Amino acid sequence: MYWHAKLLVPVLRRLNPGFFAEDFKFIRNLGESTDVRDADVDVMNFSDVNRFRRGSWRTDLKIRVSGRKASRLAHKLFAEEREAGVRPG
Repeated sequence: MYWHAKLLVPVLRRLNPGFFAEDFKFIRNLGESTDVRDADVDVMNFSDVNRFRRGSWRTDLKIRVSGRKASRLAHKLFAEEREAGVRPG
């Protein structure tokens, strides 16, 4: 999550408990990915969700999970597994 968003999360969750529903769904889906291709699809789907919510706090102020950071983390994880010869799942 972006650093400035972390400051607002407790307030937003109290005022609107469903505000981060898409973020939690994205994290869950990303956690179930079995390879980098699955992770990339999850990132693209999350990007689409945010793209269609123009004018909202999620997009304009980036009060959401960072898809770019999540993608980098997933690529790093799957690269390390590949190098170690470990198959996920």
